[in-house]
Amino acid sequence: METAESTSPTTLEGALKIKKSQVVMVPVERIDVHPDNRPLGINDEKIAQLKILIQHDGFDSSHPLVVRLQDERYQLVEGEHRFRAARDLGYQELPCVIRVMDDTEALIQLITGNIQSDNKPLEIGLNALKVTQANQGLTVATYAQRLGMSETSIRRYMHASEAFQFIKAQLPNGAYILEEVYKLEEIQRCAKPDWIWLHDLITERELSKNQVIEICQAIREIKTDNPDIYQFFDFTAVRQKIAQEIIQGQKTAHRVYSELLEAFETSYSNLDENITVYEYNVLHDQIDKEEVNLREWFISNLRSVSPLTKAAVLEVYKDALQLKRSSSKEEAERDANYFRDKKNQKEREEQERIEREMRQVLPGEWWQLGEHVLYCGHGQDEIFRNRLPEKSAWTYANFIKNDPEKQDAGTANAHLAWQQYDWLVERSQVVTAIVPTQSIPDFLQATQMPYKWSLSIKVNEKEGNWGSWLYAAVFSEAKSIRQATDSAEIKNAPNLAGYLPKDLLKYLIEAFSTTHDPIIDLEAGNGTLLMLAEKHNRICYAAEADPEACKLLLDDWEKESGGKARKIDDAEAIMPGITE
Repeated sequence: METAESTSPTTLEGALKIKKSQVVMVPVERIDVHPDNRPLGINDEKIAQLKILIQHDGFDSSHPLVVRLQDERYQLVEGEHRFRAARDLGYQELPCVIRVMDDTEALIQLITGNIQSDNKPLEIGLNALKVTQANQGLTVATYAQRLGMSETSIRRYMHASEAFQFIKAQLPNGAYILEEVYKLEEIQRCAKPDWIWLHDLITERELSKNQVIEICQAIREIKTDNPDIYQFFDFTAVRQKIAQEIIQGQKTAHRVYSELLEAFETSYSNLDENITVYEYNVLHDQIDKEEVNLREWFISNLRSVSPLTKAAVLEVYKDALQLKRSSSKEEAERDANYFRDKKNQKEREEQERIEREMRQVLPGEWWQLGEHVLYCGHGQDEIFRNRLPEKSAWTYANFIKNDPEKQDAGTANAHLAWQQYDWLVERSQVVTAIVPTQSIPDFLQATQMPYKWSLSIKVNEKEGNWGSWLYAAVFSEAKSIRQATDSAEIKNAPNLAGYLPKDLLKYLIEAFSTTHDPIIDLEAGNGTLLMLAEKHNRICYAAEADPEACKLLLDDWEKESGGKARKIDDAEAIMPGITE
């Protein structure tokens, strides 16, 4: 069996070293190629040439393989092409020098062993990355010294190799990858999100070295340290467009984008993050105060500008400065004095009309209408439920307009659709549910609310397919409730939108609540119940999911009551009698 002889250098005059090595025969079957050798692949042509030479002259033992012992096997660190050629020819044993080296030294030997033959710059760079990133790895300067190369060259190769590794990991196996160091180095100097598309562009268009340098230098100018601007611009798309324009011969195209970005950054940084804006609200005859982030206002207004040019950016910047100048408290007070002057009554009325028409109600908003509260959202929303009185007098639930069973028809949840409303009886003394005739059996079987009695409503005038009567189920946890008759009579059926006529709602309000009682309307719709609450001195807590319906309700209430609706935050939506 072969043995490994330790090697030791002989020093001559303290400067020259000779490394003595003993050549031993090692079985081919026990030799493994180092996994980090030849990262760009072996040279099949060179192996073919070596096979011809070895067949003619034999394997030269004066040029042995270099291996290291590793787990009872031998890892090849020098001579892979000769090893593969000899193995293919059927050699069972090969002459080797067995050296003792750690992992880092083995990595370096992969390069130094071929330093005078066929190392590619990219292979050196990949090896340098591996060595310098290893635990207790060498510095780049020391690595360069070991190879007898300049540190500058090694760093260039490493930069190119960093891009190569990243691109290779993103592309499918077998895909073509650039190996030209100077092109990969230019790619590496760009932002990492650009590496893949740059690589694809260079390979697909077969760009020259000068074209690659020109494109990469241009797109590197399109950058910013401001994260807010990155949310506004699609920098990748801009850089890709610049690259295409340069290929088409538009050499200075990137300057337009650079100037645009510079104008954006300068304008953005010159604006205040927060200012206080005062504005006279003609509709409510009050001076409104609002905190505005001027930078966010600037970006928001730019989103609607197309095409986005330097001139457009500066124009919006000018508008932002004007907003700051014109939003002082003094300006708002001057406007208030002007409109409050009786001479300007007609103009004020016209302004009120315009502001009322332009008023928007957005989902999730709360509005104060005198003593009443309107929530723009579903009556089942948790935020609405949490802001209701701890115990209201009466809750009105109209299931003709939105039949839960019909909405969930054919699903596993059809029977459970009714149970989602069981919470109503916890927040109200009495719950009156208007249920479609065909749904009565399922509703009464599914609901867990404590049933008290039913109310039959005779319809004297039919509309559509409503039939000749309506059914109202009454629920309550109280031992006794205010009694109404078992039947009622109305002149009109629900309209086509499913809303009940005013005379029926008036009957229900008077039957189940008294003056100043809080009542709940899960779907305000056209606001009939809220208007009745206003007229009969009840306090209505209403929800309506349709923002347009909410807006019309606000308008109608203001016209009817002469009051002013006011938008409030959810914390303010706590009225007298409400307990959090």
